[in-house]
Amino acid sequence: MAALEDELLDLVAEEALIDRAKLVREATLEDVGLDSVDVVSIVFAIEEKYGAEIAEDAFKNTLNLGEFVDTLKGLIEAKQA
Repeated sequence: MAALEDELLDLVAEEALIDRAKLVREATLEDVGLDSVDVVSIVFAIEEKYGAEIAEDAFKNTLNLGEFVDTLKGLIEAKQA
């Protein structure tokens, strides 16, 4: 679902006010400038847009942006199933 991944990256860029071109899968959240406030904002936006519930600890083992997006995709896809 490349389209969903693109949507999520667009949403991350919009919510965190980050240049979309900087959002590559290999970058850490810190590398692209995402802090905990940004993550909360992104989570709220995703919950509102997709109706998915995201637990507070959903990203505790997330090492990079790719894993962050994969976690979000998994939660959204599970909600839609």
